[in-house]
Amino acid sequence: MHKNNFDFLRLLFAAFVVVHHCYPISGISEQDPLFYFSHGSLSYSYLGVRGFFIISGYLIFQSLFRSKNILDYLVKRILRIYPALLVVLIISMLACSFVFDGSISSYFSQKSTLTYVPVNLSLIKLQNSITGVFEDNPLKSAINGSLWTIIYEFSMYLFLIPFLFLRRFSSSQKTIIISAVVAILFFGRITLVAYKDVHIGALAFGQWVHFALLFMSGALLSEMKIETYKYRYALLVVCALLFFLMMPFKYYEYVQYFILPPIVIIIGAEAFRGISDIGKKFGDVSYGVYIYGFPIQQFLMHYFSFSVLELLLWSLPLSILFGWLSWHHIEKHALAKKKIVFEKINKIFS
Repeated sequence: MHKNNFDFLRLLFAAFVVVHHCYPISGISEQDPLFYFSHGSLSYSYLGVRGFFIISGYLIFQSLFRSKNILDYLVKRILRIYPALLVVLIISMLACSFVFDGSISSYFSQKSTLTYVPVNLSLIKLQNSITGVFEDNPLKSAINGSLWTIIYEFSMYLFLIPFLFLRRFSSSQKTIIISAVVAILFFGRITLVAYKDVHIGALAFGQWVHFALLFMSGALLSEMKIETYKYRYALLVVCALLFFLMMPFKYYEYVQYFILPPIVIIIGAEAFRGISDIGKKFGDVSYGVYIYGFPIQQFLMHYFSFSVLELLLWSLPLSILFGWLSWHHIEKHALAKKKIVFEKINKIFS
């Protein structure tokens, strides 16, 4: 793919999430200043997580059609998610032994310690805490409050698999089909609110539809090749104005599904000087920043009881450092093996 701003945007969105978490983790508020400024319509985490899913839908949809088959696609997706996730879970579990309210032997013998890694690695269920850890923090017990969205992200990867069979269709036919899926998801989002709390494992139906709508909107813009539109800058300006001007209105939440994805993708597909090569210079550190930010903040609060500003000034650079280490020592090497892993597994089943 040509140079673009997606690595920068993903890092920015990950940083938004870290900034947002400073407030509840420091005990100041459950929300950040943007939430109160927008009268509850926006928050840094809101923008960060939604932006992640839109970009993911746009890029993963392209990855799907570059894949040889379903196995090739799944190998790439598993190697993108699991290695770094496994490492952060193990590091968190081991590090929590130092803040455990009890002996080391009792820590490693209790059930919640032993289940923390396998339960969260399953991407089906979620274990937020280990007994006796962070129970005196302002935000009690939670070890990594970012993991829940990864379960939804991986479910999107699986949801996309049947679309591989659209490969034989023309671009216009694929656009129509994906548009129909987006329309169905939007219809479900506004009509099936009575079922929003129905769960399958850690997935809540309402939240899943919400993320699927963002993800598939990104996929739709990918198939439409919005980055090539002649009047895309005019569209960007109109969507940006609507995004802010419609904030006070009742149906703003629903309108955003149509105006936020074009904003994110049009900006992301551009190549701004100084930021479009951030991935080449530093690596794709956003995933690491996202999964390490929360536990880093909880450890800092345990030892130092920082104010929200102090927590921000310490946790954001540390999160970026751990994101850099995760990319260069784990994620990059795992992704480099995707061809080898695919060929070995393919031989087993062929």
